[in-house]
Amino acid sequence: MKKSLTALAVLGVFAGSAMAADVTLYGAIDTGLEYIHNKTTDFAGDSVKEDKFDMQNGWDTPSRWGLKGSEDLGNGYKVSFKLESGFSSDDGTMNQSGRLFGREAGLTLSGPFGSVAFGRFGGISSSAGTYDMLGYVESFDGGDGDVWGFAASDRYDNMVVYQTPRFAGLQATVQYSFKTDTNEKAADFSGAEGTSDAQRYASIGLSGEYGPAQFAIGYELTKYGSDGTNRKITKDDGHLVFVGGNYDLEVVQLFAEAQYFKGQTAAAGFDATGVDLNPTNNNLLHNALVGVFADPNDVDLSGDEDFKGLKGYGLHVGAVAPLGSGTLTAGLYYVDGSAEFRNADGLDIDTKFWGVSARYNYPLSERTSLYVGAGYAQSKLDISVEGEGSADIKNDTIQTYCGLVHTF
Repeated sequence: MKKSLTALAVLGVFAGSAMAADVTLYGAIDTGLEYIHNKTTDFAGDSVKEDKFDMQNGWDTPSRWGLKGSEDLGNGYKVSFKLESGFSSDDGTMNQSGRLFGREAGLTLSGPFGSVAFGRFGGISSSAGTYDMLGYVESFDGGDGDVWGFAASDRYDNMVVYQTPRFAGLQATVQYSFKTDTNEKAADFSGAEGTSDAQRYASIGLSGEYGPAQFAIGYELTKYGSDGTNRKITKDDGHLVFVGGNYDLEVVQLFAEAQYFKGQTAAAGFDATGVDLNPTNNNLLHNALVGVFADPNDVDLSGDEDFKGLKGYGLHVGAVAPLGSGTLTAGLYYVDGSAEFRNADGLDIDTKFWGVSARYNYPLSERTSLYVGAGYAQSKLDISVEGEGSADIKNDTIQTYCGLVHTF
C-alpha cells in the first residue's frame, strides 16, 4: 500500500514548529524476459541477423520510485511537489543519465487560476509524466518497445508549465524550457541556459473530456541550440503537431492519432545523429555524396549545414478491451518521412516505418499483475541520387516479452 510519511520522518527534526504536511512514497517495479530478433538488409542486399534473449525491465510500467506531497494554503490554493526517480530493476542502475530524480522533479502552485509548475517535466508528446497527452490518443501511450516510430518530445530540464482549470470539459497546457538538458554543452549544440545558443522547447496543448469521449491536440516547437558557431540544424526549428482521441464503448476503447512533423532529428526508425549513410563498401553512395558531406564515410547529419531535418507524418489506431479477467491492448503504427536538405540537389532520403503490437495484462491483485506481449516492426531507409541510382536499408524486428509488475 502507499505509505504516508510525515515530512518530519523524511527530512528529520526541524527546529521550531514541526510541519504536518504528508509525504507519500510510491513506485513500481517491472521485471521480466524478452526475446528480440533483428534482421538488417544492407545496401548490397546482404542480411545480418541478431537474436537476443535476456532479462528486461519496464516493458509495461517503467520501474521508478518517488516522493510527492502537498500543503493546503487556504482559500483554494495549494503547493505540491513530485520527485520521481527511474531505475533498471534488472541491475539496479539509475536511468535518465544518472539523475537522482530524472523522471520528474517539480514544484507546483495551484489555485482557482489553474496551476503553474517549475522543474523537470515531460513534454506533451513524451509519454512521460504529469503533462503527457498521449494517453488520450494512443492505446499504448507511447508505443510498445520497438513498435512506435513516431516523432516525440522528451523529458526536459528548466521547464515552466501553466495549466488552466478544466472548463466545459476543456483544459489547456503551455510549456517552456529555458534549456532542455542542463548536462549538454556547446559541443552538443546547446549553449548556456538563458541564451539563444541553448536548445529550448515550447508547447501548447488542449485536451477535452466528455464522458466516454476524449481528445487531445498539441503543438511542439524545438529551438535547436548552437555550439557557438553552427546550430544543430541550420536556420530551422523542429515542429510537431498531433491530434487524436479515444472513445470508450465499454466492450472496447478505441484510439486514433495523426501527427505531422518537420525539422526533427529522429522519426520513423531513423535517427539522423551519427548515421552512416555511406558504408565504405558501397561505391554508389560513397561517390555520389562526396562533396555534399565533409566525411561521407561517417555522416552525422546534426550540425551539417545542408541538413534541414526530417519531415513527414504518422498514423496510429489502437484498442483496449477487457478479455477474461485481464486487459488486451493492441496498436498499429505507420510513419512516412523524408530528410530535407538545403544544398543537396538530386539527393533523396526517404524513411518508412510500420509496426503492430499486442499485450495482455492479467491482475494477480490490486497492485500486482502479469503481462505478455508480442510485436513486429519494419523500418526502411531509401536513398537515391540523381544520375547515380538508388539503394535501401531495411530492418525487421520481432519482439516477444513477459513480465511481472508490482506497484506500491
